[in-house]
Amino acid sequence: MVLLPLYLVFGLFLSLAGASPISGLSVRDGSFTVSAKRNPSYVPDGRAEYARALAKWGAEVPAELQRYVERVEGQSGSVGAMTISGDREYLTSVGIGTPPQTLALDLDTGSSDLWVYSTETNPVDLSNHTHWIPANSSTAKIVPNATWEIQYGDSSYAYGNVWRDTVTLAGITIPNSTVESALQVSWKLSSDYDMDGILGLAFGLESQVSPSQPTLLNDLLLLLESSVFTADLKWRAEGAYGFGTIDPARYNGTIQYVPLIDDAQFWQYNFTGFNVPTANPTETQTWYLSSWSAIADTGTTLLMLADDIAAIYYKSIPTALFNSSIGVYQFPCSAVLPDFKIGFDGHPGGAHAMVPGKYINYTVLEESTSTCMGGIQGNYGQPFAIFGDIFLKSVFTVFDVGNKRVGFANKTLT
Repeated sequence: MVLLPLYLVFGLFLSLAGASPISGLSVRDGSFTVSAKRNPSYVPDGRAEYARALAKWGAEVPAELQRYVERVEGQSGSVGAMTISGDREYLTSVGIGTPPQTLALDLDTGSSDLWVYSTETNPVDLSNHTHWIPANSSTAKIVPNATWEIQYGDSSYAYGNVWRDTVTLAGITIPNSTVESALQVSWKLSSDYDMDGILGLAFGLESQVSPSQPTLLNDLLLLLESSVFTADLKWRAEGAYGFGTIDPARYNGTIQYVPLIDDAQFWQYNFTGFNVPTANPTETQTWYLSSWSAIADTGTTLLMLADDIAAIYYKSIPTALFNSSIGVYQFPCSAVLPDFKIGFDGHPGGAHAMVPGKYINYTVLEESTSTCMGGIQGNYGQPFAIFGDIFLKSVFTVFDVGNKRVGFANKTLT
């Protein structure tokens, strides 16, 4: 898709800054909380994560990013459209079977499959992964004639058999859940040793199982006192996912809700404006009206915006530039980055979220220990933005299935 010129996409007007911002283990009947633990071995590779995120959402991966991924992975071919893995910074312990066998899964709002390594997995692909052993579960039953397969843009893949078994989250059991057991996994997937599978939580997306089977989210909703779940991810700290209830201790002020777009399969909604606040609160600042939609995706690290929006952000940093040789925005690591303000109701003084500038300084680039890559990057022409963990660490997020909406609120930031 070719982006429209900026003056056709955005209306522009001026406003004053200073609008008010949007305002252990917990288990009880119909609701529970699970930790989103930081992976202690996680070291972000900014360009590899960027390439994966672009491919996941169907964008063409630029040649310069592709060459980098091929070099660091020691493989040839295109980067996989990694529908099941974007950010492995946060892993959650999930029990599969009776008694529960604990696996480290990535809770991903950008996919719908519950996908794990198992004793059925090719030993070459199994590598060092903790895996599910169906024979050790008294409740495991294979689904006859059912299969699953995920195919990627570079012909990398994963496929396998379909089972039903009990899934345990924070002591809450979800019986007879669909569990996808991997038979074969391509190297680009299996080389992520810390992650033992994915638990997808997309809004309305069907899983990759044939014939169709209920997703875990479908099954889980039947057990919850309220059809919501929440994400409280943290910057460089352990966060949490809550299911069936909204914990008031995890946010400040009011939750601002945004309806999902019509026929949404993902957690996709519209954001209505943005700006880059300056350090001087009395300075007149530019507020841009936006007509873009965005997808809240816990399985993507970066905040990927329309290319024009990303360019506006980095123009506010005198030392920042787009490095065309490696395909990313960069800046000196010593730079003090401005915040990024995103609005949800059409005017600058209304409901909004603020991403702190320090969150946007994502990682040091390989070529220079003094040059950093930004957590805001362009989306290379996709018709929607991806609000990944750079954004989600900045807010308390409510995924409201029953009312088809997403909610955001302020919280105490780490």
